[in-house]
Amino acid sequence: MTPIRALWTAAAAAVLLACGGASAAELKTVTLLQPVPQIDIRNAPWAVAEQKGYLAEEGLKVQIQTVKGASVLIQQIVNGSAQYGMPPPENAVVAYSKGAPLKFFFGFTSRSPFPLAVLEDGPIKTIADLKDKTIGLHSLTAVQFYTTQAILSSADLKLDRDFKLVDVGAGPAALKALQTGQVAALATNTLNYAGFENRGAKFRYLMSPQVAPIFGWSMMTSSAYLEANRAEAVGMARAFNRGQQFCREEPKACIAAYYKKFPETLPPGVSDEQAAKDQERVLASFLADAPKPDGQPWGYYDPKAWTAVVDYMLATGQLDKAVDPAGLYTNDLLADINGPSRPRT
Repeated sequence: MTPIRALWTAAAAAVLLACGGASAAELKTVTLLQPVPQIDIRNAPWAVAEQKGYLAEEGLKVQIQTVKGASVLIQQIVNGSAQYGMPPPENAVVAYSKGAPLKFFFGFTSRSPFPLAVLEDGPIKTIADLKDKTIGLHSLTAVQFYTTQAILSSADLKLDRDFKLVDVGAGPAALKALQTGQVAALATNTLNYAGFENRGAKFRYLMSPQVAPIFGWSMMTSSAYLEANRAEAVGMARAFNRGQQFCREEPKACIAAYYKKFPETLPPGVSDEQAAKDQERVLASFLADAPKPDGQPWGYYDPKAWTAVVDYMLATGQLDKAVDPAGLYTNDLLADINGPSRPRT
């Protein structure tokens, strides 16, 4: 048995102890949607929360499902097909402006995870250097279609007039497109960039002040579901928060829990040890975009960040008119989320 698989076995035994022998039948199953094509490291805190018994302490079992983008996620939240999701804010703001009853209640990725990446030793040094260049996106329907335009607008560059966007995917083909000069820059996310760095790539990152405060993934549900299930939502976020803090303190054990929960994410042809080592960089990148807010509890939403989201969406044509985002989020649950687990009855 390899050291990592031995750790997985030990983790499974620890869960039984932590849960006090509680059966799955005693736990309420809820669905959490992730707006990505496949499971990645952002789900590691959920794996820890399950295997350390944090979710069981809250009386919960979380079923994670991936969906094709935030628009699909929001539709399923609104129609009740799922209870929770962790999308970036843009599609939710658009839906909210049209009357969708949504509520974000625990912020996580407080820095934009969507910078542009160029080769460290390449000719592109500044955003202005991307004039008349082609930029590769992992999808032309992804939020990077807009964040990229906003980043380049800081150098007065406009889509089609001054640069082009093409779909290059998010895997090895995207990195090859950059390395061969097919594109001058990539626009995906910091998790993918960290994966490319594991393959030896070295990047320079380009970001603008307009996009830097645009936060990424955080927890939301429908307003009605939150009102009817406040204690459950607190328990969900509290278990996740304990999981992400564990990942900061014990990254190796966190990654072991992740691979135990999601063995399908183990790359083929790579040893368990190498896979875990590679994933450390990706996990560190994920957590670096989610620092604890200065002087505030975990999960805090800065009203100025929401205003920045609306401003950037107006500038990139995602919104036709301004919307007040105050009703789209709440910090009212944070005292309980950051407090002790509720006693099980």
